[in-house]
Amino acid sequence: MICFYHSADLDGHCSGAIVKQAHPDCIMIGIDYGDEFPWDMVKRTPAMKDDLWMVDFCLQPFDEMEKLGRYYYGKNLIWIDHHKTAIEEAEKRGFNPPGRREIGKAACELTWEYLYGSLACGHAIRLLGRYDVWDHSDPRTLPFQYAMRMENTHPQNQMLWKNLIRKNESTYKRILRAGELILKYQRSRNRAIIKARGFETEFAGMKVLACNAQLASSMLFESHWDPEKYEAMVTFAMLPNGKWTVSLYTDREDVDVSKICKNLGGGGHKNAAGFQVDMYVQLMELFGQQKTPLED
Repeated sequence: MICFYHSADLDGHCSGAIVKQAHPDCIMIGIDYGDEFPWDMVKRTPAMKDDLWMVDFCLQPFDEMEKLGRYYYGKNLIWIDHHKTAIEEAEKRGFNPPGRREIGKAACELTWEYLYGSLACGHAIRLLGRYDVWDHSDPRTLPFQYAMRMENTHPQNQMLWKNLIRKNESTYKRILRAGELILKYQRSRNRAIIKARGFETEFAGMKVLACNAQLASSMLFESHWDPEKYEAMVTFAMLPNGKWTVSLYTDREDVDVSKICKNLGGGGHKNAAGFQVDMYVQLMELFGQQKTPLED
């Protein structure tokens, strides 16, 4: 059995870890957008019975998902996803393998439900899931998220995930306490980064806050974000392969960044999505001419 999980965030790691807990012999493979998919590994014959899982991830372009479905004859591919663009494309094409697809829930929540039904999950899964769908109403969500980023959260680290998935209170509380300190530092660091590298401009016809920053989230813009003044937030950075990765975020109900990213070859959620371009000049063509540094 093979499980591909989204390697870029904790929702993907947690989803993979839940699969690994249920199927200890499963081979775990992290994958991110832009990575080359290992087709030679998944080619199979009708006699092969093992499932292939794909959690919190979808191959792009979507023709590749349909190709994968044909390799697994539409019954042994288990696909769990919550990205708006992927779900809409699957529905349009009538692509409906086993699994769970639902907007509004995180992939780790959907993976848990697929495997364990109505059995209540622990604090860790719920807090990681709520963060990924921008529900920060529980004050523990952000500190737990930031402390988990300091842990080895790859699904293969079953010591950590065994304690969290099986609701070990001491492990959960240790991580939460650490997160409260980390979050305080992170907010200070974000203010410094946005001051040094942030600017306001236009992007794809929208007025945005933008920043040249890697491994960032919408929290980077917390000190300057004003939904009445801006429509979205944009981060961009160069990848090791020379391509540029771009992420868009918003909390405005009248803006859907997933549509913009889909038109540019990517996809994601209504409130957070991304895409890649091959060259810096292509990226700069999307920005407006005027770029204004941010004030304190």
